[in-house]
Amino acid sequence: MSIEIRLMQAADAPRVVDLYRAVYGDDYPVKSVYDPAAILAAQEAGDFYRILAFADDQLVGQSAIYRSGTPNPDLYESGQGIVLPAYRNQGVIEQLLRIGQDTVYPSIGIHQLWGEAVCNHVFMQKMITKLGWESTGIEIDLMPAAAYTKEKSSNGRVSTVVAFKVADPEMRNVHLPAAYEELLAWLYQPLSLPRRFVRGTPSLPTDNATAVDEQVFSDAAVARLTFTSLGSDFSNCLQSRERTAVAQGCTVLQAFLDLGDPAVGAAATTLRGQGYFLGGLLPCWYGGDGLLLQKILHTPNIEGIHLDGERSHQILDRILADQATVGPSAA
Repeated sequence: MSIEIRLMQAADAPRVVDLYRAVYGDDYPVKSVYDPAAILAAQEAGDFYRILAFADDQLVGQSAIYRSGTPNPDLYESGQGIVLPAYRNQGVIEQLLRIGQDTVYPSIGIHQLWGEAVCNHVFMQKMITKLGWESTGIEIDLMPAAAYTKEKSSNGRVSTVVAFKVADPEMRNVHLPAAYEELLAWLYQPLSLPRRFVRGTPSLPTDNATAVDEQVFSDAAVARLTFTSLGSDFSNCLQSRERTAVAQGCTVLQAFLDLGDPAVGAAATTLRGQGYFLGGLLPCWYGGDGLLLQKILHTPNIEGIHLDGERSHQILDRILADQATVGPSAA
């Protein structure tokens, strides 16, 4: 089978919509994928790049990278890998990912990638390992079950393995919260990043206000709270944002903290007292690195998590062990 792989062009946008519908029906949680004009505008703005695979002029697959709300605009998420059922298990997605990370993206100045490999199967996990990515966390129950109804590939919500392929030559300070000092040091081991572990402050600063960017994905029941500044009002800010998210139907709450901030340990202690537990290490998330903590307000689909490799199993075991040590999960 001969496959042509190239960056998306303007005329391809309607065919990209057809690709999503062929695989997900109308249930993909990000509704902009059904709008050809929005698809094209995002690429022209440099926010979303798609690489497409064609077989005999038929669009059979895609991979993509996109800015997904991280504080670091140079860090792109790799995801939305899609291949038509008739063309799976033929190396299409591997070609898309490899050509993208090795050739296309570096040619336009992109060197920092991250992604979420779904856990209802291990195919993508195996793929990113072959491509040299490092797994650093697991997002519990991130994706709604409805996204997998058409293919009948999950009986519940779907978790994801968080993985990175990043280059960052700058020496940066990392403040390890006391509760995660050993665990984060372990997660850093396979990463080729110049980092200096330092001691943070024991309390939140009184002369600073908390700032947070909130993303609510009500269709997916997920809220993401990215804290960009920490202050003594952190607990009140957290509770206020939680109430807003829960009122919109969110049952998966994620908090992102900057490991470059000396007060990160104090913020992590507050979060743990409110039922948040480890999600993972996030290299280059803020330019410097980040920490993900997560809170689940429903019974999670742990039995539906399928993992590839001993390290991923160890990450999950440590996450679940941490969940058992935190405060009550009620919002």
